[in-house]
Amino acid sequence: MAEELARLDRWLNKTEDKLDGGKIQRPGSIVDACQALSKARDLRAEFEKREKPLATAKELVGEADPELKALTQKCERVKKLSEFYLSKVEALCVIWASGQVNADIGAIEKAIQASGSKVKMNDEDLKACVTEIQAVLVV
Repeated sequence: MAEELARLDRWLNKTEDKLDGGKIQRPGSIVDACQALSKARDLRAEFEKREKPLATAKELVGEADPELKALTQKCERVKKLSEFYLSKVEALCVIWASGQVNADIGAIEKAIQASGSKVKMNDEDLKACVTEIQAVLVV
């Protein structure tokens, strides 16, 4: 059990570094953007698998254990970052595919909703995301 938790901790560190604060990089093409979206979705599935030892440890030891508490907080932080990154990459794909790169926020929101996207962001985050995407795509 301890080795599984240590493996989870190492994976969280590596994943957090790879996500680089959730920043998106300019993809070479729409195909590259869609592949990044696929990888972000795979990461979500990977979380579900890798979290299981932590859930088991919390059941056996209790959630009050300081080490488990710290690992749980780290896991939640990285998971939230990965979900935010997934939303950003999904928005990037929708905006690029719909040709809305230079559109205003209202048109972009409509394009995202029309796509059936599951982008989960509040207005402020969406505006920041669109600004970031426009900066990445418009050179």
